[in-house]
Formats: sequence, structure tokens, C-alpha cells
Amino acid sequence: METIFLEQWLHNIIRQKVKEDPEYRQFVGKESIDQLTRADIDLYHLFKLRKIVSYAYQKSTFYRELFNRSGIKIDDIRSLDDIANIPLTNPIDIAQHPYQFACVSLGDIARITTFISSGTTGPRKRVFCTGGDLEVMTDFMAAGMRTVATEGDVVQIMLPSARPNDQADLLANGVRKMGGLPVISGTSLSPEQQLTIIGQAHPTILFASVSRMYRITQETRHNHDLKGKGVKVVFVTSEYLSDSMRRQLQDAWNCDVHVHYGLTEMGLGVAVECHAHNGFHFNEADLLVEVVDPQTGAVLANDEEGELVFTTLTREAMPLIRYRTHDISKLISSPCECGAATLKKIAKVTRRLEGIARIGEGDEIYPAMFDELIFSIPEVIDYQLTLGKEGGKDILLFRAEVTKESQHICEAIGKVVLSHSLFRKSVEAKRVALPKVELVSRGTLRRLTRAKKLIIDERRGKC
Repeated sequence: METIFLEQWLHNIIRQKVKEDPEYRQFVGKESIDQLTRADIDLYHLFKLRKIVSYAYQKSTFYRELFNRSGIKIDDIRSLDDIANIPLTNPIDIAQHPYQFACVSLGDIARITTFISSGTTGPRKRVFCTGGDLEVMTDFMAAGMRTVATEGDVVQIMLPSARPNDQADLLANGVRKMGGLPVISGTSLSPEQQLTIIGQAHPTILFASVSRMYRITQETRHNHDLKGKGVKVVFVTSEYLSDSMRRQLQDAWNCDVHVHYGLTEMGLGVAVECHAHNGFHFNEADLLVEVVDPQTGAVLANDEEGELVFTTLTREAMPLIRYRTHDISKLISSPCECGAATLKKIAKVTRRLEGIARIGEGDEIYPAMFDELIFSIPEVIDYQLTLGKEGGKDILLFRAEVTKESQHICEAIGKVVLSHSLFRKSVEAKRVALPKVELVSRGTLRRLTRAKKLIIDERRGKC
């Protein structure tokens, strides 16, 4: 296993570009590159950015009209800083005008994904991919898996698999590319059924959404010897993983836990944790990442928290330029402890704009605030937070699914919620009522989709 494989992989792509592309050699002024620096990667990104802006202008109705309105010309992009002159693309744009983004004919499209983004509501979005786009995606999935896997590893994939080129199929192709053996068990099986397949296939790596992996673990750990299953890595995706959940998974399976960060709009495979577990290395062969002020759109410096914005650099069917994710994070500038000295990192994504609610006198709350606290209680499988009004005050109702029902657990949940200083101060100031806890039957909160946890706000029109 190579802890800096992603860095080597990216460097090799750039070296190959220099070797095969005369235009790129002229652009960088080099015939070959032996030792790559961060400046070489930035120059590669500038070359690809100019290319994708030109391509989108020629092929995409949406971007041609946008660039004409904004006066954007390819010759005006002389440095990566010039990307700030290009207007941001919003999620509502692709929801309302998906075909205006398409750069190829429908006959060239290999995959159409219609979805509502994880954690969001509103109009469905539609994203198009060519066969070439899918190859780019699975190339990164293969490289990302090499962060934790070696040839011969068996990877059990518990992701959506209902259609060809679905999430599980793409990851399976990535696993094959890196020499592993994929076993797709999908999302419809019960925790016991998934465990049966684990016993039959003997996977060394498990890959699932956070909530699904946690549910499987919590529902089976007391009746089965999970530590004896031979799993060496649990790889989770789609949702926020709190430190308390990570500890529970590590303890139950006696293995390492890694997190993948992805977006359907970017092709699912976006970024992975390395062994340092301090942020995500992202697909710099295909993606340019910025952080902007979510209110003004102004570009922020490294290590400043704001909204992640992505630009796809190689997409054929539907390039997205300066696409707003609504995910709040930052770019980490310091070198990674894993040894990847030339790669950037995205910090942990703790919240989305749609997932933020306000209580009391405008204090922000979001699911990740409570995940660390509530999942520290060993009996909790999952929970749902609903906001309401009681006696003119905001009130938080936690509906919890647990392995064993007892009044003690209700009291424990209420106690850990009140241990959060922001919430406790709001209660003490009588702006927010004491939280309520309700235990629900097993399976009530099970999520079949990739949707992230949202706060359900029922306060509208109530006082």
C-alpha cells in the first residue's frame, strides 16, 4: 500500500501530458518533467482551465450565453486567479436548464443521472456523462482505492446498484482497475443479510454510506464477532462522519476507517482521506477547487472557511465551471503528514447551506453539531432532529433509534445535547426550551437513498 499513491498518479498524468501533447509542451516550455512541484500542477490546471472554457463556449448553450453576457474571453484567462472573473454556476441552473449545459449529442451520452443532491430539496437535477467521462471517474476511483487497498483485496460495495453505471458499478470498475475484486451487495439487504455476504465473500474492505455502515455495525455487533471478519478498512461516503462514529466503527471491526467525499455533479469520485485522516486529497487531474464567501462569492484565501466551488477540467458531456456546492469547508495549505507535498487538501465538510437552521436569537445549528454528541452514546443507531415551537420558544425534538430502549438512553441523549455550550446558553437564557427525546422502533429511520441528514423545521407559522 502506497500512502502517497494519489500524488504519484497525478504526477504521472502530467508527465504523460508533456510527452504526448506538443501544445502542452509549448505551453509549459518543457520537453519533460522529472520532479514535479506545486507550480507544475498549477500550470497544468491553467492549461486545462483555458481548454475547458473554450470547449464550453463552443459546445454549451448555457456557457456561451453566460460568457457573452459577462464578456469572458479565453485570452483573458492568463493565470488561475483570473477564474474569479467567470460568474459562478448555481445548482438551480442545472436543475432548470440541464440540456443547455450538454456539449454532446444524446447519442454520445452513456449515463444520465437524475437526482436531488444529498441534503438538499427542490427541483431535480440532471447530469450527463459520456463513456470517456465515466473512464475519467473510474480512473480516480481506482487511484483513490489505492490509498487503502492493494491488488487482490476484496471490496464489498454497499451502494446503489439498480441500474447500469450506477454508483456501485462505477466503483466496482475502479476496484477492478486497481487489481481488486469487487463484490456488490447493494442497499436493499438487511444488516444481517449484508453480514452473511461478508461471511461468504471475506472482504478486506467495506464501502458504504456512513448511515448504512453504522446501522449494519450497531445492529449486528452484539450478536456477531465483527472483529473476526478480517475487515482491514471501512470506507464510508455520502454523509458526515463524526469522530465518535469513527471510534465506534474502529472498535467494532478492529480496522481503520477512511472517508470519501463526493458529489454527483462532479462524478461521485471527488476526494478521499489518506492515512493522516486530516482532510481530503481531491482529484486534481480533473477538478479545480476554490473556496468563496457564500454571501458575496468573493474568492477566499487558503485556510479560510467558505463554500466549496468546483470546476471540471476534462468533462466531455457536461463540464461545470465554478459550480457552487453549498458545502462549507476550506482548502488546507500546509503539507500533508502522509508525505504528499504537492497536493492540496479539502478540510472536513461539516455542514451544507441547506442543512443550517437558526434557533433562539439567530444561533446556527446543523446536524454535525449533534452527531459528535449523540453518537458517543453506544446504543444509538441513528437519530432525526425536528424543530418546533412550544410556549413561544424554539424546541428541539430528537427521534432516536437505538439498539436497546430504556429511559436511561433518553436521559443520556438529553444530557449530551445540553453539554453543547451554544445550546446550553440558549436554554439558560430562556430563548430555547429543553430538548425532548423520543425513541422510535427499529428501522424507522433507515435511509434507502444517499440523502444526508437534514433538520426538519416545523416552526413556520407557529409561535
